[in-house]
Amino acid sequence: MKNLIVGTSIFALIAAAAAAAEPVTESRVWAETYPVTTATPRLTISNIWGNVRVRPGASGQISVTIDERRSAPDKTRFERSLETLKLDIEADTNGVSFQVGKRSGTWEDRDTCMGCRVDYQFEVLVPTGTHIDVGTVTDGRIDVAGIAGNISASNVNGPIAVSELRDCEALESVNGAVDVSFMLAPGQDCNIETINGDITINMPDGTGLDVALDMFNGRMVSEFQAESLALPARVERTSAEGHHRYRIQQYAGIRLEGGGPTFSISSLNGDIRIQKSQ
Repeated sequence: MKNLIVGTSIFALIAAAAAAAEPVTESRVWAETYPVTTATPRLTISNIWGNVRVRPGASGQISVTIDERRSAPDKTRFERSLETLKLDIEADTNGVSFQVGKRSGTWEDRDTCMGCRVDYQFEVLVPTGTHIDVGTVTDGRIDVAGIAGNISASNVNGPIAVSELRDCEALESVNGAVDVSFMLAPGQDCNIETINGDITINMPDGTGLDVALDMFNGRMVSEFQAESLALPARVERTSAEGHHRYRIQQYAGIRLEGGGPTFSISSLNGDIRIQKSQ
């Protein structure tokens, strides 16, 4: 009988260990509304996996629906992911900020949870005057439309699409196309860049723009009247181990329709198209 009890206990331990080593997945969808009192609130999203979609909504509030899917190779790492890959939310009457992982911006804690992943699909409704600063890293798309505030968006492995835009600050992708459509002629400078992907900009007929162009493999096509524009070289100074280094970069300058705000547009492998809105 003693041997039978010991054998049964060992079997139970093995079964428990096997269960703990099985992949764990959990999904949920939840929504929240955050009141804002300023006419120009801020929305900040720093995502890792998943889409970010922003549209205009009611004034005085930012409404968010989040589809969350969390997975890990085993139960232990799943529990660890709840801390290392949690959604950190900061909100007040001036806006709301969503950060996946710790706000320190380091990956040290995330590296202790190898194989863990949490996809957050953000659907956000904001007042039209909201200033937007959103980004994701992989397996996601940035999609913003109809927002009158300044727009900043970034993506590492995926596209960026911003439509019905009035002004942008920075739109940056590493591996993905950038598609931008302006409702009105832009009134301020903007930086648009990608490494592997095309950049397409649609603007109303007659829009004036100065373009600082940096490209390697690709072509630039404009439907607007264009002429060359002399630009000064940009000099960047860096310091390392007591030595100074200077990086000098000469942009090609193009003036469209008599000029206007300066757009710095960069693509390493891709075409740049500046088109008239249809």
